[in-house]
Amino acid sequence: MRKPEKVREMRLISPAKINLGLRILGLRPDNFHEVETWMQQVALYDRIRIRTARRVIRVAADRKDVPSGRENLAYRAAAALREEAGDRRLGASIFLEKHIPAGAGLGGGSGNAAAVLWGLNRLWGLGLPPARLFRIAAGLGSDVPFFLAGPAGMCRGRGERVSRRGPLRSGWVLLVKPPLSLSTERVYGWMRNYLKNEGRAATIEPRPKQTKTPDDRNDLEQVVFERYPILSECRNILLSSGARRARMSGSGPALWGLFRKQSDARAVGLVFSRRRRWRVHVVKPLTASAASSRFHESG
Repeated sequence: MRKPEKVREMRLISPAKINLGLRILGLRPDNFHEVETWMQQVALYDRIRIRTARRVIRVAADRKDVPSGRENLAYRAAAALREEAGDRRLGASIFLEKHIPAGAGLGGGSGNAAAVLWGLNRLWGLGLPPARLFRIAAGLGSDVPFFLAGPAGMCRGRGERVSRRGPLRSGWVLLVKPPLSLSTERVYGWMRNYLKNEGRAATIEPRPKQTKTPDDRNDLEQVVFERYPILSECRNILLSSGARRARMSGSGPALWGLFRKQSDARAVGLVFSRRRRWRVHVVKPLTASAASSRFHESG
């Protein structure tokens, strides 16, 4: 009986996320921030093609502003997985078709890294269990483990401790990205200075162990909105235009508003899309993990 051909190529989708709430509880002794954040994946996708190769790892993208080498989180994910496998003969050619805005707080890079871990674990035939993939993911970045779980979850610690939560099952999400990008490290540096000035640098606020949802706020807004008042104005527009909830996502600058009807979200989106170089997306929240339907494969 003929053996099935080994799969050498995989095409994946990698969703964006929004932070429904984000608390900064304090500065940890390791200089990271202790966070508690409720995240939700949404149907805005990057598309990824992975092909097996020998010994080399290559990453390319359809946008010039996306790094192609070791600075790319997808590259680091592949390299970390190969290191875990202990086989330098493994290689991959990875192409990123980017639709999620970079530097926006929507988790595009972290989602790409999680998708590459998930895909190469299968393409390389490693069969690593989820616990090992989560450990590798936690070493890559705080949001990467969440994208291995999804579609919604509560993330604690640096963000690497993920517990699943029920996703949003109704409504439409309006994503608004102004023509600026913010570095996560830079925003958290602002927060670090804020905490030191407030005398909270060495303390972490106690929180109940079984919090169902964090407070419906994003603590990073206070340091970002201070520097970019236009973002606060945009959030107010979203709320005054009928959004049930509206916040900055992660470290920004993208904002989201939750609307009951798609038509309402699109109408408000037109207000922002008329502005020069603003990006607008109306998407559904995901109710199932992208891992269950994120790929098709060919020999």
